[in-house]
Amino acid sequence: MIGKRLATLADVLCRNDVHVYMSEQLLEEIQTVIARPKFDAIISAESRQAFQDMVDNVCYWTPITIQAKSPIRDIKDIFILSMAESVPVDCIVSGDKDLTELKSHAGIPILQYSEFLNKIDN
Repeated sequence: MIGKRLATLADVLCRNDVHVYMSEQLLEEIQTVIARPKFDAIISAESRQAFQDMVDNVCYWTPITIQAKSPIRDIKDIFILSMAESVPVDCIVSGDKDLTELKSHAGIPILQYSEFLNKIDN
């Protein structure tokens, strides 16, 4: 499943009509999560390196210049909302329930990956 999703992600990242923004804080969060032992059986070291290579090659690096305000349950995710306001972006794509439960932030829709795929394919 991870391999197939990574391939789909690679296709999305290579589209001319999709820009993915990354910050140092977001990359650190992603790397911390995928390095957890529980993911060792489903995310190979090669897949982790492939992800890192994709990030390095296609993401737009951005500083966080705005401090968002939100009723988000997990306050440590506020940096993602701050980053979205700093760019600004058309949508936030996340699998984090604390984010997706908000549905939107500052007029920016918060979509699950599958919802985002449906949106860009239509």
